[in-house]
Amino acid sequence: MPEPLTACQQSLLELIQERMADDAMPPTCREICSHFGYKSPKAATDLLDQLEKKGWITRVPGRARNIRLTQASITGVPLLGNIPAGAPVDTESDQDTILNLNPAAFGIRDRRLAFALRADGDSMIGRHIYPGDIVVLEAKVIPRPENIVAALIDQKSTLKTFVQKGGKSWLRAENPRYPDLEPAWDLQIQGVARGVIRFLR
Repeated sequence: MPEPLTACQQSLLELIQERMADDAMPPTCREICSHFGYKSPKAATDLLDQLEKKGWITRVPGRARNIRLTQASITGVPLLGNIPAGAPVDTESDQDTILNLNPAAFGIRDRRLAFALRADGDSMIGRHIYPGDIVVLEAKVIPRPENIVAALIDQKSTLKTFVQKGGKSWLRAENPRYPDLEPAWDLQIQGVARGVIRFLR
């Protein structure tokens, strides 16, 4: 298990992770200096030495972009459990599983806003989301009409299409067996769907 990091070391590791997620290329020593305002390359080199010594990165000799993340420092997308794609119900999050996915592949630039939920039910089959599918979502974004969203409606979780007309917002199922859901007092959007993963059996 890699050793804990100082605040400066953590900031550098996060920069490396973000660059690797965005374009699969680590920053050079010069780019690290520019990002953090270091005047001497030695400051960046010393921090990289510390990250390598603590087991968070490795480096390939003789290359400008020689930083490689170790398995312990590779970040993915947390799978927070199931979400009803049917009638809304009370749910609890489970953050034990990390999916080995690059959020940038789903158009999510800030990896910290990415999360995933497993669809449980058939209310969204009209939008090609089936029971057992994993839905990748982005948090803290304003939904647009017709976006698929993970929502809390009157404190119950569900996956539905977001509808907004005439100043009112509600949720629509994509299966005629299920009714529209209008909030009695509260509607909170937890995330907007950016992609779906289906495992073939």
